[in-house]
Amino acid sequence: MKPEKNKNPEKNKFIKKARNRTGILICGAYGLGNSGDEAILTAILRQVRDAAPDADITVLSRNPAETAEQYHVKALYMFDFPGIHRVLNNTRLYINGGGSLIQDATSRRSLLYYLYTLWAAKKHKCRVLMYGCGIGPVRYRGDRRLTRRILNQCVDMITLREADSLRELNELRVTKPEIVLSADPALTLRPAPESEIDEIFRRAGIPPRGNYICLALRDWKGFDKKIPAFGMAARYAYDTYGLTPVFIAIEKRQDPAAHRPAAKYLNGAPYFFLDDAGNAGTIIGALSRMKIIISMRLHALIFAAGQGIPLIGVVYDPKVSAFLRYLGQDLFLELDAVQAENLKNLIDRAAARMDRPESQARAAAKLREMESGNIAAVRKLLKEL
Repeated sequence: MKPEKNKNPEKNKFIKKARNRTGILICGAYGLGNSGDEAILTAILRQVRDAAPDADITVLSRNPAETAEQYHVKALYMFDFPGIHRVLNNTRLYINGGGSLIQDATSRRSLLYYLYTLWAAKKHKCRVLMYGCGIGPVRYRGDRRLTRRILNQCVDMITLREADSLRELNELRVTKPEIVLSADPALTLRPAPESEIDEIFRRAGIPPRGNYICLALRDWKGFDKKIPAFGMAARYAYDTYGLTPVFIAIEKRQDPAAHRPAAKYLNGAPYFFLDDAGNAGTIIGALSRMKIIISMRLHALIFAAGQGIPLIGVVYDPKVSAFLRYLGQDLFLELDAVQAENLKNLIDRAAARMDRPESQARAAAKLREMESGNIAAVRKLLKEL
């Protein structure tokens, strides 16, 4: 019997060429000074290097020099479109993630940028993975149509960090990529050594060991009206439970401006600012020394969840409540509903859990197990070529 004649030599030529590619390109909200996003990159790089130790890794960043130095990777300015296309010519796997990149609540231009990079990666015949993502909200009709088309046509696989994002994809009618419910990559990160954390505290003038409550706030629409409530609630935690407030910046360029006004309402109680907590490991270590955490910042909640610390979430964006529900957490309220009295009530409930962290720790451990779906997706797509 004669062998079947090759019916698609061009496809086979492409597969051979793609198999010879060594590049992995990672795109996300990097180089912007947000510790949560940098933690995601830290986790992704660790997992990618484990799966593909010989890969030629490039990261798209707003500050490529800083990213290259910090992570020992090649880095490219995220809006260098000719450069992006050049890198894609040698890219085997394009990774978009993690975080909430596919949404138009923050910026429609941001959504268009990330959709464009997905399209460009597929145009260059890369395998395309959306990694540990949050999806939505995508509110505008035209944006929803475009998102549905790009994700269905250009993405091979999507791993999600919580169940609300799966519902969003279903509502968008995204059906073509393989979809896996996983968890945020940052949950896999561990605290830095104790000596490093001690040094971070000392540099900020904070005694390394103490009874602390963390506030991780950010400026947002309506936040200015809630500043007194945060300050009064922190004073209540000090008076009632002996917890000294520590204001920890997750976005070191923006968050201090939200913390200073709140501290004015402590009415003589002691407090500290930790404006630069360093890298992901030292931030996690700093949060691990808190007894309770009140946070608007999603990644402060994620880091603390991984350490079993009682959490109080303040929801300014659906991604915050989505994570807390996924964790099985019930101590949260909407920013619009914040008042001193309901924050005090949540502090009381969190304080009752300070000596019983087992339940939250078990939930975080379960999410870390689910997070393995992210690296499994990387391995699968690398093997498919």
